[in-house]
Amino acid sequence: MKTTLICFSGTGNSYYIAKRLCEELGDCQILMVPNLMHGDPIELTEQVGFVFPVYKGFPPNLVVHFIQEVFAKQDLSPIKYLFLVATRYMFQAYTFQAMDVVLKEAGALASYVNHVVMPDGYVPLLHAPTDEKIDALYAKAEEKIALIAKDVQSEAIHLPFRPPLSRLVINHLMEPVHRAFMDTALDFVVTDACTSCGLCYRMCPSANIDMVDGKPVFDRACTGCLGCYHRCPTQAIVFKQKVKEGRYPNPKSTYDQEYRV
Repeated sequence: MKTTLICFSGTGNSYYIAKRLCEELGDCQILMVPNLMHGDPIELTEQVGFVFPVYKGFPPNLVVHFIQEVFAKQDLSPIKYLFLVATRYMFQAYTFQAMDVVLKEAGALASYVNHVVMPDGYVPLLHAPTDEKIDALYAKAEEKIALIAKDVQSEAIHLPFRPPLSRLVINHLMEPVHRAFMDTALDFVVTDACTSCGLCYRMCPSANIDMVDGKPVFDRACTGCLGCYHRCPTQAIVFKQKVKEGRYPNPKSTYDQEYRV
C-alpha cells in the first residue's frame, strides 16, 4: 500500500523522521508543505501521514494554513488511513487536539497519532543541544520510528488523550501563539559576517525573507522555525536580545531543503 507523508520541518528533525518512516514503510513519498503551498501537485494515496514539529504546544501555523487552504480543497476520498507524527522535545500539549479540530473542518479524521522526542533548537528558551544529547535522542528516535512504522503498516488505531478544556484552549490560544511566531524574525539582526550567500532566502519555508542589497530582510510572516538562524553558514543571523547559547544546524538529518531559487 502506498503512503504519502506530508512534512513540515524547520531544522530537519521532522524531515529526518519522515525520511526514515518512508524507508521503513517501503512504497512511500514525502511531500514538503512549503512546496505544496506554492502549488506543487498533491497525490493523496490510501495512507496519508502528517509529520511536523510541535511549536509551543501547537502545530506550526504553516501546517494549519496548509490544511485549511490547500488540503481541504483536495479530493480526500482516496485516503483510507490518516495518521499524525509530531516531533517534540518537552511536551506536545494541545498539538494533536488542534490538528483533530483543523482536520475535521477540512473533512478528514486521523486514526493514529504518535510523537518522537528530538533535540530542541528553540534558543529563546533552551540552550542548543550538545552532540551527546543529539546522539542519544537520535538513537532513541530510531526505536520509536520502527514502532510507528509497524503501527502504520498494520493500520493501528491510536487516538490522543483529550486534556480538559481542549477546545477552549485551542479556540483562544492557538491563534495568538501563531501570531506571536509570525513576528519572530523581527528579533533578528544580520551582522557583517553575512556573505550574501542567500541560503536563508532560499530555505525559508514561509518565504519571509527577501534579499536587499545582498542582505536578508525579514517580514512579518515567520513560522518561527529558526531554520535560517541555525543553518546560516557564517552564523551572521543573530538575535537582538540575549538568548541561550549554541546553534543546531542538525547535519544528522541531512535536511537541505530549499524552496526558492
